This record gives sequence, C-alpha cells and structure tokens, in this order.
Amino acid sequence: MDRNSHYFVRSVILLGFGLFIIKLLISGDIYKFIAPRMMPYMYFALSVIAVLGMIQFFRSGTEDEQACDCGHTHDLSISKGRSLFVYSLFIIPIVSGMMFSDHVLGSSQAMNKGFKYELRSSSPSEEYDKSEASSPEDGVVSEESDDLLEDPAILSVSDRYPELQKEFQAATSFTLTEDNYIGSISLLEDQADDYVGKEVKMNGFVFREDGFPEDRMVVGRFGISCCVADGGIYGLLVQGDSQNLSEFKNDTWVEVTGIVKKVEHNNWELPLIEPTSIKKIEIPAEPYVYEEFEFSG
Repeated sequence: MDRNSHYFVRSVILLGFGLFIIKLLISGDIYKFIAPRMMPYMYFALSVIAVLGMIQFFRSGTEDEQACDCGHTHDLSISKGRSLFVYSLFIIPIVSGMMFSDHVLGSSQAMNKGFKYELRSSSPSEEYDKSEASSPEDGVVSEESDDLLEDPAILSVSDRYPELQKEFQAATSFTLTEDNYIGSISLLEDQADDYVGKEVKMNGFVFREDGFPEDRMVVGRFGISCCVADGGIYGLLVQGDSQNLSEFKNDTWVEVTGIVKKVEHNNWELPLIEPTSIKKIEIPAEPYVYEEFEFSG
C-alpha cells in the first residue's frame, strides 16, 4: 500500500469509530457502557476523533512527504498482508459493534464478580489502629487524633446519602428507584436495624449463589461508577415461604414488595426482604443504575 492509501484507510477507521459513538448516543445504548457523568469525556473523544479523521483524509490527497536527513526512513508498510492484518484489528470491533445487539450484564457476570457484601466485610474503624493516635510521651490523645478516630479518611454511608437517610428513617415504606438504588442498598446494608419491619419495593434481575436454598435468591441490578468494567451487583436477599420463589429463574426480571428482615449469611448480618408480592417484569430501558453521592456540608 502506498502512503496515501494508508492515510485514507486510517481516516475511514476513525470515521467508523465516530459513527459507532454517534449510533450509541442516538440509541441511548451509550449508558450500557458508561455512567452519565462520563458523557463530557465521550463528547470530547468524539470531537478529537472527528478532527483526526479529517486530518488523515486530507493528507491522503497530498503528495508524498519529502525525505529528511534524520538517519532513518518514515515510510509506511508496503505489505498489503501486514497492513490488512493491522487495520483489521480496528475494523472488526467497529463492524461487530454496528451489527450485533448490546449485551446486558446478568447473573453469569454477577457470579464472576461476586456479591457486593464482601466489600463491606470490615469497617475502616476496625482497621484503624487507635494506639497510633496516642502521644508516645504523655499518653494523651490530642483533639486532632480524636477527630481521626471518629472520622477516618473515608466517608460513611450517612455522609454520602444524608437526605436519603432522613427520608427513609421517617417513612414506614419506601421504594428503590433508578435514582436512589445504590444509596438505598448501601443504607440498608449499613443500618439494617433501622429498617427492619418497614416495607420496601424494588425491582431487579434474579441471581442465586451456589448453595442457595430454593426459597432464597438475590434481586439486584448492576451499579456503574464510571464504566461497565467496574460494574458490580447491588441487591438484596429475598426469602420467604409465602411466594414460590423457585419459579423465578436466574436473569428473570422481577418486582418485589416485602418486609425488611435481617438474616445471617456467610457470617454477616444482612438485610433480607420477606416478600408479600413478586411478579415478573420486562427489562427496563436502562437496566443499570449509577452511583451518585450526596455530601453533607
């Protein structure tokens, strides 16, 4: 391949990537890959791709560059086979992305990533060595050390979702929506005693860990912080004799209403929904939920 052909193919590849991003933006499928807060970066990337594509396209019609005296050549590969192999590494993802439907993460990915509770198996206060805050000379703990002990270098769930916490603690029933899903799960995990006996309504897909009894399952959704690669399942255990839970297979989307209980699971005390009603639903237009924090001043 000559130099101009290389420039032209590169411009076509960049155009393909740009069209693929535009397709995702128009269809709304972009949110199956990234969180909404990452959209400014996506628009920036699209602008850069457009500029680089135009540069490559207009260079394809110019004359060959003049040789320089730098001691080595700048010639591009003339081997059609090698060039075809290299460019196919970019073309195949574009074509496959255009042709095939988007896959929504489900129970098989949840099994690989694991349930979110293992990330909360220890608290910062348990890992913080209080003896380090004491003065070695007089054994007196300073005010600054007291602050460190009470407020480790990580925000508590209450600090992250103060308004949601007030709302839920004052209510006798609450609903998990797309906007408060991750915050609600976090509050229920961290402060289960405050919500025992209250009614909760939520939806999600069914997921079972190995060894679950037939009357137990997890109902949850994948939560995204930045992109789908960092996604993890946020959900609650559901268990009870009043509903035939065994008929709901993995990846079935359901809407559950029930009463919050507590149960010991893998040596952790976790919130659990004892269902009063459960029904199958269609997959939501936006199956993922996204992490948003409230920060108290």
